[in-house]
Amino acid sequence: MTETAESVINDALIELIAQEAEQGIDPFEFRRAVRVLNRMMTEYAAKGINLGYTVVTNPNDVITVPLGAISGMVYNLAVRLAPALDAVVTPALALSAKEGYKAMQHLGMNTTKMNYPSTLPIGSGNEYSSGSFRDDHFFPGCCEDIDTCCEGE
Repeated sequence: MTETAESVINDALIELIAQEAEQGIDPFEFRRAVRVLNRMMTEYAAKGINLGYTVVTNPNDVITVPLGAISGMVYNLAVRLAPALDAVVTPALALSAKEGYKAMQHLGMNTTKMNYPSTLPIGSGNEYSSGSFRDDHFFPGCCEDIDTCCEGE
């Protein structure tokens, strides 16, 4: 199923009980909701959540994000639209927005494993009971030559 700007905005307004499902979107409300949606999604992209979102302008514009991110868009858009519509953000809506944001983070952020640098301090707690000190790094499984020893862990 293809999601459009109109379907996402309409669903967000329904979450706020700002309109009935059968009711059309007022052109002014739609333009404002489009601006808020575009700002929200470009803000997420600036935070590193890259979902492939393309800015929308018309009701029939296709939403270009993975389907797993649509609910997060709807719920978070509803939360952002609530103050202007004098709508109450219910605890259930707030929780759905939070979970949806986590899903968008999971879908849109690339995380890579990093190796510890050889300049990382060894830390405290490296003293043996005999009074001598350990000179290996505090984190487990690594040796002095971090670049070759820790790769692949």
